[in-house]
Amino acid sequence: MKKLTTLYFIITALLVANVGQAQDRYFDKVFTDVKITSNVTYGWNHTVLGWGGTPPLPVDSLKMDVYEPMSDTAAMRPLIIMMHAGSFLPKGLNTLPFGNKNDSSIVEMCKQFAQRGYVAAAINYRLGWNPLGNQEEKASTIINAVYKALQDGKAAIRYFRKDAATTNMYKIDPDKVVLGGSNSGGYAALAAGALDKPGEIEYFKFLDGNGNSFVNTALWGDYDGDNGTPGFSNYNHPGYSSDPQMVLNMGGAMGDSLWQEAGEVPSVNFHGVADALTPYKTAIVIVASTGDPIIEVSGSHDVAVRATRLGNQDWNEMTLTDAYSTKSRARSAAYGLYPFPGPANGFEPWSWYNPNDPNTVQPPNGTGYGSAANPLATKAKALMYIDTIMGYFCPRAVNVLSLPGNTNPAGSVAENTNNVKFEMMPNPANEQFVINSNVAIGEIEIYDITGKAVAAQNGLNQTRVVVRRGTLPNGFYLVKAKAGNQWITEKLILK
Repeated sequence: MKKLTTLYFIITALLVANVGQAQDRYFDKVFTDVKITSNVTYGWNHTVLGWGGTPPLPVDSLKMDVYEPMSDTAAMRPLIIMMHAGSFLPKGLNTLPFGNKNDSSIVEMCKQFAQRGYVAAAINYRLGWNPLGNQEEKASTIINAVYKALQDGKAAIRYFRKDAATTNMYKIDPDKVVLGGSNSGGYAALAAGALDKPGEIEYFKFLDGNGNSFVNTALWGDYDGDNGTPGFSNYNHPGYSSDPQMVLNMGGAMGDSLWQEAGEVPSVNFHGVADALTPYKTAIVIVASTGDPIIEVSGSHDVAVRATRLGNQDWNEMTLTDAYSTKSRARSAAYGLYPFPGPANGFEPWSWYNPNDPNTVQPPNGTGYGSAANPLATKAKALMYIDTIMGYFCPRAVNVLSLPGNTNPAGSVAENTNNVKFEMMPNPANEQFVINSNVAIGEIEIYDITGKAVAAQNGLNQTRVVVRRGTLPNGFYLVKAKAGNQWITEKLILK
């Protein structure tokens, strides 16, 4: 009897262990082996590197590595495209031990996504800007670098959608596409999810001394890369949508958080609160080697805060009760934001580096091989950050993409209920400007660039409000208007 009792407990323990180890595709590593197809050409385009000033510009093929779960029988799989870090300069030239699709964190995350049942692609994209020019040249060239990178990210999306409609080599679901990136790749991914109007690159800070946008769309094409000038821009895979369903941003920033509008794609953001190179909130980004200012950008915090207010992060957040979700909500009320606090958690804490790379450094008493921007890097430390990224991102991807195991009602993303339409014109303005809305405006507040309130009106209850500048001097302002029960913020230039 004693032997039978012992055997019963052993069998019970094994059953409990098996239940505890149950794994779910898209959440857990259900595949051990990953198939990697290297150096796939997803397009070609003109580069600015080595350009002597006479068109046509040199032509480069755009390469990627594709990661797939081995022995997978699924016919339609979600796709995650990853864009590397590197300050928009080639590895080596950027004086950093990273800067292409073979970076440690990009390779590791693509493998882990494939092990979870996704198809993942690590892409190279066009690089080049001038960090040593005057302030306007630095700002202009970095904005153009982001612009070309977002075009390349969208070209990769079109490549896969074309494949799905023709040869179907990669068996991706064309309606379940995520565009992601680390640091500079995060800049490009965020821009690809939000930039969709010409006026969004005509904000005051994106204009040169003659009042023209830094980005010459007649040369470089529109946000998808179409309608550019031959010899400067090539449009790859026409006829297919360029838009992702979701954005994954790790340590990147957005040219301006106001690029985001209601109904645009959700973003999941990871950021070191103490990141000295890419601001966590809104601040002026600097050149790492010189400390020179470049341009004001909105970091992950402000991106996620605005996206939450707009209702764009509607993946049924409160149904996610895992430890990562609980911890993120304790650190920030913004949906889709996982802050990494602490001074050691700045630039790319999810990466580690080759000790033989000439740009790798080892700090005094260091335990690993890092970069000048991330001196305390170790592989063990980086893998813990990647575990957090996977644990926080995957449940949100499952909900947004309506994958098995999602916690959204009826298996789909909650519909955006924000129906406020808001227009402020002219902008820039001289003596007055007009605010039009389909919902009655009750209050207006105006703040100067320091955040000081300089004007206010209340008790309006109008859908069309004329605002006179009065004695306000020329400059840059934030206008907040309360339409119904929602506050909407827009930037205004008075001249």
